[in-house]
Amino acid sequence: MNVRYERKEALTFIGYHTEIPPQEGYQKCPAFWKKEYAQKYARLWQTMTPENEAERAILDNGIGRYALCVDGEDSFTYWIAGLYQGGPVPAGLELFSFPAGEWAMFTAKGPIPEALQALNTAVWQEWFPGEGKLRHADGTATVEVYSNMDPRSADYESGIWMPLKGVSDYVAYCGLDCESCEARLATVNGDEALRRKVAEEWSRLNGVEITPEMIHCVGCRIDGVKTPYCDSLCPIRQCALQQGVETCGGCGEMDSCPKLAMIVVNNADARRRLEQAR
Repeated sequence: MNVRYERKEALTFIGYHTEIPPQEGYQKCPAFWKKEYAQKYARLWQTMTPENEAERAILDNGIGRYALCVDGEDSFTYWIAGLYQGGPVPAGLELFSFPAGEWAMFTAKGPIPEALQALNTAVWQEWFPGEGKLRHADGTATVEVYSNMDPRSADYESGIWMPLKGVSDYVAYCGLDCESCEARLATVNGDEALRRKVAEEWSRLNGVEITPEMIHCVGCRIDGVKTPYCDSLCPIRQCALQQGVETCGGCGEMDSCPKLAMIVVNNADARRRLEQAR
């Protein structure tokens, strides 16, 4: 079984879904595809002319190039999905996001669903009991990937992506996203105008003078230059370094920490990132 490991930026999918009992997946997933193809794709593939917003979203986002299997307690949610390109999310469609991180990626060749189901069985029976048990991000979702070839061809290519445990290097100790931080963007892109803008905004918000020369940072948890505050003044970062944790998600006092509460009480995404890192 071939597997490769790859880091991916944050991914957001758009699609529609149904609930399926785990023991019935190999029967009901293909049945869901068959039903949805008849209702949503048969005419659209012939004309490639959308007649409503949902059909336009299918074409614009490639809905059908992927499927998601989202873990649940008594069933899993099976999505027919595409990579979200932005724009409207019509009624009946929803979004599902993965944070940036490492993935295990498996490939199959042969007609579907048989080849993909055989690959899925092999992943869980061969890869998961060993390396996968240590690295798979439990309680999330896996992604099925499809190609544009004839799905009944012996050469048809498909695959499975599985998110792995661990925290993106760009997640700060407090859970904030350094990757989208304007201070980091100004630094890595050499954007002096953005550097001045950040300095002015931070000076106003904090009531102290912050000069453009201070706006040099590549990330809270990444080796390299940092702003004076991030480098030595941030109490959360200093505490995490002393505790030796990867992020505050690895600290047993995360839920009661008053320093961290100042961040996560107003930022649900930061809390979610830390909870995923537990």
